[in-house]
Amino acid sequence: MKLGARLIIVSSIFLVTLPVLGYYFVEKIQFSLLQGQEDAQAMTASAIATVVRGYTNLFDADENALYVYPRQLDINIDGYSQSDEDWGRLENKFNAVGENKFSQLLLDDDRYLYIYLKVIDNNIVYRNPRYIPLNSNDHIRLEYIDDNNIHQRLILLTEGQGNFSVYKVKEDWQTWINGRHVNAVFGVWRETFSGYDVELRLPIEWLQQRRMSLSVVDVYGENERYPDTVVSTKILDADLLNPILFRSREINNVIDSFMDSSSQICIIDQYRRVRAVIGGKSRVDSLCRSTDKVSNKLVTDVLTGIAGTSRILNGDKTLLIAAHPVIEDNKTVGAVLVSNSDSQILSRQRDTLLTVLFASLALAFLVFLSMLTFSSWLTFRINRLNEQASSIIDDSGRFIKNIDLSDVSQKDEIGELSRGFKCLLDKLNNYTGFLETVPGMLRHEILNPVNTISMSLQTLSEGKMSASANIDSINIANQAILQLQLIVSSLTEAANIDEALIQDEVDRFDIAALLEEYVSNTRLKHPDFKVVYQGAGQNVFVKGKDIRIVQLLDKIKDNALDFSLPNTEIVFQLEMNQHQQLEISVKNEGDFIQQAQLDVLFQGMVSRRSVKTVTPHLGIGLYVSHKIAKYHQGHLEIANRRDKQGVEVVLVLPVAS
Repeated sequence: MKLGARLIIVSSIFLVTLPVLGYYFVEKIQFSLLQGQEDAQAMTASAIATVVRGYTNLFDADENALYVYPRQLDINIDGYSQSDEDWGRLENKFNAVGENKFSQLLLDDDRYLYIYLKVIDNNIVYRNPRYIPLNSNDHIRLEYIDDNNIHQRLILLTEGQGNFSVYKVKEDWQTWINGRHVNAVFGVWRETFSGYDVELRLPIEWLQQRRMSLSVVDVYGENERYPDTVVSTKILDADLLNPILFRSREINNVIDSFMDSSSQICIIDQYRRVRAVIGGKSRVDSLCRSTDKVSNKLVTDVLTGIAGTSRILNGDKTLLIAAHPVIEDNKTVGAVLVSNSDSQILSRQRDTLLTVLFASLALAFLVFLSMLTFSSWLTFRINRLNEQASSIIDDSGRFIKNIDLSDVSQKDEIGELSRGFKCLLDKLNNYTGFLETVPGMLRHEILNPVNTISMSLQTLSEGKMSASANIDSINIANQAILQLQLIVSSLTEAANIDEALIQDEVDRFDIAALLEEYVSNTRLKHPDFKVVYQGAGQNVFVKGKDIRIVQLLDKIKDNALDFSLPNTEIVFQLEMNQHQQLEISVKNEGDFIQQAQLDVLFQGMVSRRSVKTVTPHLGIGLYVSHKIAKYHQGHLEIANRRDKQGVEVVLVLPVAS
C-alpha cells in the first residue's frame, strides 16, 4: 500500500472517531445538564416552600372539600359534557358521591362557577304544576353561605328536558321565598340512558365564604311524590356545607416571581390536591396539569416530610420533578413540586450534537483535503528523490554526474533522508574512487619490486656475473620480495582491522604516562629528529587498548617524520578541551596539504608522498588510525596549522570516569 494511501486511511480512522467521541461527550453533557436542572429545581422548591410557609392557613381544608378546577376553554351550557373540551378532557376527574348515586365536576373562571352533575335515576319524576310543594319531584338542591354569612338554599327543578327553573326556598325545601325565578343561575337538564345530566353556572361572587353543598333528591312514585332518597356532598355527621377549594390566587401571586417559562410550579395540600399552579399550563407532560389527585411515589414521600427528586418517563420524554415539603409546627401541611421536561435540554443537546456533527464533518473534509494535498506533495518529493538518486549511478554502479539532491536544504524528515542519501552517496563515491585508485596504486607499488626481481633473475640466469655480483642480485631480489610482503601485510592489516579491534579487551589505562614514555622511546629511535612532549606526566585515564593507541601513534609519527622539515620540532601535546575531552595533537613543520586531499586522507589507498622510500606507502596508515580512534569512541582530525607552519593531527578521546 502506498504511503499516501496509508496516511489517508489512518487519518480517516481518526476523523471517524471524532464524531463518536463528540457524541460521547454530548451524552456526558446531557447527564450533567439534567443533574444541574434537578439541583436547580430542588433549590427552587426549597425556596418556594420557605415562602409559602407563611400562608399555611390557605391549606386548611378537609378531605370532603369540593375541588374546583380552573376553566381553560369556553363552555357551552347544553348538557353535553363531550361537546366541551374542558369537560371532556376532565372526564376521568368526576367525583362520585353517595355510592355512585351521582358524580360532580366543578370549574371556575373570574366570573362563574360551572357545575356538571351526572345522576343515576331509573325513574325520573318531573315537576307537575298540580303538586304545589317544590320538592314533590326529582330535583337538585344547592346550598351556599353568602357574603352576609346567611345560609342560602336554591332548588333546581324542571318539567322536562331543557332549561330548568331555579328558586330560592325556605329551609323545608317545599315553598319558595318570593316566587321569582333566579335568573343569575342558568342550566340545562338532559336525560341519559342511566338517568340525567345537569349542567349549570352561577356567579362566583356568591361564594366568597367558600362554603357550598350539592344534593340530589329522588322522589318516590308518580302519585305519592314524597322525597325518598337525598344524596348530598355535605359532611353528614355535622350537617355542614362543604368547603370549596379554588386554586389559590394568593399563593399564585406569592410564587409568581419564581416562574420559569420552561418549568411548572405546583402547590399541593396534605390531601394531594393541587392548590396553585404556575407555568406549564399548556404542556401535556405536566405533572399537575388539571388534576387534584397527584399520583406519584415522590409525592407520597414528600408528604411524609422527605424532600427529593425524580425522573418520570412520559412517552419519549422524561419529566424532571423536585419536591419539598411545606412544614408548619413540625407537621407537613403540603408540598411544593417543581417539574420540567427534558425536551428543552434535549433540544439543546440535539443542537449541540448537530453543531459538533457539522463541525466534525467540515473539519474532516478540511483535514482530508489537507492530508490528500500533503500526501501528494510528500509522494512527489519522495519520487523526485528516488529519480534523482537513481539518475546519479549508471547500470554498472558508476557515478555519472555530481550528487545534487533538491531536498538537502529542507528541515523535515525528507530533508534528513536527502542529506542521509547525499552522505551515503558521497561515501559511496569516495569508496568508488578508492577502488578505482587501487589498481593504479598497486601497479605502481608492486611493479618496481617485480621488475627488480625479474632483472635479478635474468642476471642470475645468464651466469656471466661474478660470485659477488650474483650475491648482490640475490640480495636485491630478497629486498624486492620483502617490499611485496610489506605491501601484502599492509593490505591484510587494513582489511582485518575491524575484526581485530572487536577481539581486543578494553581496559582503563593512564594515557599521559603512555604518551610520555612513547615520546622518550621515539627520541631514542630517531635521534636525528627533535621530538617534544607537552602535557601532564600521569593520572589522565582513558578506556581502551594501549597497544592500539601506540599503533595509532606510530602511524601519525611516521607521517610527521616523513613530512617534517630538517631541524624542526615534532610536538606531542596532551590537553583537555572545552567539552572535557582529551586532545592529543601531533604538530610538525612542513608543507601544507590541499583541502581536497585532506577530505580523503582517511579513506585508504591515498598517498601524497612524492619521494620514494624503501618502505612502500599505500596510504593505509591513516585509514587504520581512523578505525582505531573510532573504536575508542573518539575521532581523528587533520588540518593545516593556524600559524601556517605545517600540519597538525589531533586525536580526540573521552576521559574515563
